[in-house]
Amino acid sequence: MTLQVPTQPGRTLIAMTGSLSMIFLDATVVGVALPTMQAQLELTTATAAWIPNAFLLALASTLAIGGRLADRFGRLGVFRIALLLFAGGSIACAFATGATSIIAARAIQGIAAGLMQPASTAIVIGVFPEGKRGRAMATYFGVALLFLMAGPLIGGLILKYADWSWIFLLNIPVAVAALLLSIKLGLPPRTMARRGLDILGAVLLITGLPALVLGLEWLGHPPDDATWLPGTLAGTGGLLVFACIRHAAKAKRPLLNVRLISSRIMLGQAVVLALVSLIMSAQAIYGAIYLQEVFAFTPLQAGLGSMPLLIPVVLVIHSAGRMYDEIGVARPVIGGLIITLIGLGIEVLAIWWGSYVVLAIGMVFVGGGSTFASTPANTDVLSRAPSDQRGEVSGLVQTMRQLGSSIGIVVCVLAIGWTVRGSMPSQLPAGKTGVAAHRALEGDVAALRTLEKDDPALAETLVNARRSGMASAFIVQGIAAAIALVIAQATIRPTKGNASTGA
Repeated sequence: MTLQVPTQPGRTLIAMTGSLSMIFLDATVVGVALPTMQAQLELTTATAAWIPNAFLLALASTLAIGGRLADRFGRLGVFRIALLLFAGGSIACAFATGATSIIAARAIQGIAAGLMQPASTAIVIGVFPEGKRGRAMATYFGVALLFLMAGPLIGGLILKYADWSWIFLLNIPVAVAALLLSIKLGLPPRTMARRGLDILGAVLLITGLPALVLGLEWLGHPPDDATWLPGTLAGTGGLLVFACIRHAAKAKRPLLNVRLISSRIMLGQAVVLALVSLIMSAQAIYGAIYLQEVFAFTPLQAGLGSMPLLIPVVLVIHSAGRMYDEIGVARPVIGGLIITLIGLGIEVLAIWWGSYVVLAIGMVFVGGGSTFASTPANTDVLSRAPSDQRGEVSGLVQTMRQLGSSIGIVVCVLAIGWTVRGSMPSQLPAGKTGVAAHRALEGDVAALRTLEKDDPALAETLVNARRSGMASAFIVQGIAAAIALVIAQATIRPTKGNASTGA
């Protein structure tokens, strides 16, 4: 069935961009608000970590399902249902009163986002012809990426002037506007793709990804009476994910149709996108935390201090789209990864030197380079997919991106934790000071400020240890950028003209 181009593609782009912006914002906006939410909801540090993790894991686990449902039942219909579910989850988050309610509500948001994102991406690709897709996707992902990177700033502003619940209530007017705009779009309500839902693949994916990420996270703080559990859980999750991929390679109608991106170029770009997502998510979360811990910034100051990551996105995003339309995908992606790698090197030096100015310069390189790398790669991999399977391909690619984000955050947590523990004394003081030190070791900024008053020497030792830990986390991101660069150079050959004609 040939899709009809809407009479107002601009309205389509606005509606889809608004929905994606909510998803991206919710992935990072809670970062600076976690200490406040933890205190008001009376959560432990480990439990509070699941406020962002529940969202990311639910999103990663349902993206492929969302793409299949969009292709099977109609992209607009799935988009609207998911939009309403996301709004409901946002309201539930705002009025949560404890650990169970906030984590469950965040999971609902993640599920809705997983259903919504592939449908909206496929709609945008479908309504713009070749030659204009680069600019359209640059706007679609670029605006959303602004909200991803502005999450810490928005969270800081909300905490300064309102209650943390407004972090989630801000989604409601955006969801309503996107829903109203979608009602008048000129897309057919259904498509002709009638592929099955692959129950086995869905079960393997939904159980495997959370087990893998949870097990990896627990490696840093295994239960005292079950030290074997994290490794077992991560190993089981890895086996389930492997089984899911193996099933997908053999099944006729798999949930994750890996054959759709089995070509060297598409697979390479999908892996590059996952690695860039690892870097960007870690930057958005740990950059703001580092500014609060080491430079003693307030949440609002930390958000403002993260702006050097945001500004290059504004300046670069449309140039990246135009470059894709004019010269293809290879040079923007490879050049962007080189710039990103340079920026991460500058950031590591800045951490060791304790200079915010140098750190800000590194942020500019990372923000601009990551945008140059991700925007053309995402547009190109979807442009190469068959038109009636773009929702499925989008779900597959975005699953890889979100999994990259989740694993990246966990790996950075492990790098920080192991480095910090290796830099600290084996015995910490008892009593109130010891409690504050233990909490500060886990990243509790308020506990660190208390410790600076009660035991300045210990606080300085801990700050230096956390600085070394953050440097390790940024080195991990640099390794990811280097791997992405090698993959891009090996799989994406330079082409002339529009990228869809090159190989």
